[in-house]
Amino acid sequence: MTPVAVVGDSLSAYAVVAALAKLGYDCDLLCDPAKSHFSGRSLVLNDISETLLAELFPDVNLGVYSQRLTHRWVRWGTQPVQVEQPALAIRSHSLLELLRNSKVMQHSRVIDANQLTAQEISQNYAWTVYTRHKQGAIALPKSSHSLVGGQRVMVTAEVQDTSKSAHAYIESLADGWLFYAPVDRSGAMLQACLPITPANPRRALLESLYQSTTISAFVNDLQKVDCFSSAPHLQWPLCGSGWLMVGEPAIKIDPVSGEGTPFALRSAILAGAVIDAILSDGIPDISALSHYQTRLTHSFISHVRGCIQFYREVFSTNLAWLAEINQMIDIAETLSTQLEQQAVNVLNYHLMDFKLHIR
Repeated sequence: MTPVAVVGDSLSAYAVVAALAKLGYDCDLLCDPAKSHFSGRSLVLNDISETLLAELFPDVNLGVYSQRLTHRWVRWGTQPVQVEQPALAIRSHSLLELLRNSKVMQHSRVIDANQLTAQEISQNYAWTVYTRHKQGAIALPKSSHSLVGGQRVMVTAEVQDTSKSAHAYIESLADGWLFYAPVDRSGAMLQACLPITPANPRRALLESLYQSTTISAFVNDLQKVDCFSSAPHLQWPLCGSGWLMVGEPAIKIDPVSGEGTPFALRSAILAGAVIDAILSDGIPDISALSHYQTRLTHSFISHVRGCIQFYREVFSTNLAWLAEINQMIDIAETLSTQLEQQAVNVLNYHLMDFKLHIR
């Protein structure tokens, strides 16, 4: 029996495979082989993300298809402030292609997940990591539920880059915020976060640009306008006997923090360490899984509280955003109560060199 299956064709999936490879495990990648192309939004990788990706995929040169950023201009309810913030902007399909063709991924078998039922997966593999939802693949317990911190959405578009700089920009508006970053020599990413789903995303994005005093100067046209949920959410529980969730099926991070990618990478590394600790009989199953869920939940609560403080600074009088803030407050309180009831001490173990150690 192959010890581990990783379900998904995503950044989180590849990171789990790479983390387990560091520990000597081969994984099967369960996805849809018929889909030979990747799609998705452009990403801005901070220095932490770059460091983690370099450790997981040492042969991958991220600079091939990316744009180096050095600073970020922040206009968050006040005058613009320039912040030194080294980062790398890259289209998600370019990043995933680079990782999929890396040496570490070449050792993984790619299996058609559509041909396997949840029962067959559990029979064939000791542990399964889910990084994307697969219909019928996860037999969640009856107590499973999602905690969602609002209804806000992100409207995105590809635009021609007229800034000709190595800076990213974030700007608050009366009822939302804009983000802009060059991705390559001619293109850029444009995002507008709004508290409710607009009836016409393109029109809503244009209206946001009309309010802008900074980012609007860089945008001439809008291409491939898309809209997706951007509210933070957590699936409880995050793991169980023989399975863990990593990535967006487990936890989604609000893009305003810029921490989505490093959080996904850290979660993948922790998931690999937990599975290794269990398979090597280093730590009992229940203790290792409790550590995984508690550690990630603590991080999620901290993230939500940071978002609450951040949005209060400029949207404290906006009714739609107040509803978003109140939903996040409810989530933080609910999760804090659940963790207190479980009384799990996250300090019992620490992660070092991709392995989970007893303190």
